[in-house]
Amino acid sequence: MSSRAQAIAEARTGAAGSDIVWRIAWRNLWRSPRRTWLTAGGIGFACLLVSAGMALQGGSYASMIETATGFYVGQMQISQTDYIDKQRVEQTVPAATSLLRDLRSIPGVYATGRTQTFALVSVGERSFGALVLGVDFAAEQQTVNFFKRLRQGRLPGAENEALIGETLARNLGARVGDELIVLGTAKEGGVAAVALTISGLFNSGQVELDRTLLFAELAAMQNTFALGDEVHTVVLRTDNVSQLPEYQTRVQAVVSAGGYEDVTLRPWQAMMPEVVQSIEFDRASAVLMYGAILILVTFSVVNTFVMVVFERTREFGMLLALGMHPAAIIKQVQVEAFFVWCIGVALGLITSNVIIGYFAAVGIEIAGMEALAESFYVFDRIYPAITASSLATAPLVMLGFTQLAALIATLRVRKLKPVEALRAD
Repeated sequence: MSSRAQAIAEARTGAAGSDIVWRIAWRNLWRSPRRTWLTAGGIGFACLLVSAGMALQGGSYASMIETATGFYVGQMQISQTDYIDKQRVEQTVPAATSLLRDLRSIPGVYATGRTQTFALVSVGERSFGALVLGVDFAAEQQTVNFFKRLRQGRLPGAENEALIGETLARNLGARVGDELIVLGTAKEGGVAAVALTISGLFNSGQVELDRTLLFAELAAMQNTFALGDEVHTVVLRTDNVSQLPEYQTRVQAVVSAGGYEDVTLRPWQAMMPEVVQSIEFDRASAVLMYGAILILVTFSVVNTFVMVVFERTREFGMLLALGMHPAAIIKQVQVEAFFVWCIGVALGLITSNVIIGYFAAVGIEIAGMEALAESFYVFDRIYPAITASSLATAPLVMLGFTQLAALIATLRVRKLKPVEALRAD
């Protein structure tokens, strides 16, 4: 009995036949090694493009989120529920010292409290409206990067000192060392006034911030506006923004345990929806591009197996004449397609991991972004991030497409008549 006839006989008996089918399918691939390598190379190239693209996207999103949250807003904020929309001076978070102590006890969490209220700022005869923030400068520097934008002087070190933007200083005609007067409304409705000395000027790169923000020591502003041990906002940062939901759960537990019922914990997504929309739009665009790449490669796989079926029509006719069921022939071609997929995915993932691993270590510089990054904290270098999603998405999609392509090409086997097939050229 010939080996092929033996394979057919064993295929009818179960496991041994299944093993033979896999062995024959593997040998069939190398009857045309050039075609096998070209098809596998196409699958590998698609996996390389999609995996590298997704890793690049993941890295850019991480940098975008870190940059956006690390500048001023933070990754999470706690505030009195009504303050989110109304921002009145009396809408505060009480017992701030105790809350901040408990939050800082969570490993990987950095927290700082802020008071903020609108007031009139005057130097000599000039007056402008400003958003006056009381902050703990030491804690702020662990939480956000804003104060790295100091241009002149130094950060306030005493309760009678202030830090203002260069634009506000220019509007007021003030310089470092000048005295300014802050006039506003205290929590209970009385007049709040304080004289502060300008210790430094900042330039955030954003004109709206540079002409409206004034920073002073937290304790001084709490005293000035009669807030006691209260703040308007608690700003938080974590060691890993990708694990933010876990940190959010732990922070919420601390807030609930402290009996704070009328406060709201908001993640950065709620505070910066424009960043979320930008990421989602980019993801949707990428899905279309990746889908087009994978579908184009799938057409090449379909073409390959159509050629396989036409070239092996006589062989299939002989197998049918010997009694093999059409489903067994289709299964054998499916196994061949699986092997092609395995080779292609191995080529694609090995290549992509080498390339992505290298650039994940050194980064990809974005030409022409240095000046913009200096002014607006836009990242000027992307570090691709290898994730399970970036590694698995393209191979799994291509597995389905490859098997479907082979199935479509071999469906005509069901209609083959052995006599006609044996006469095919």
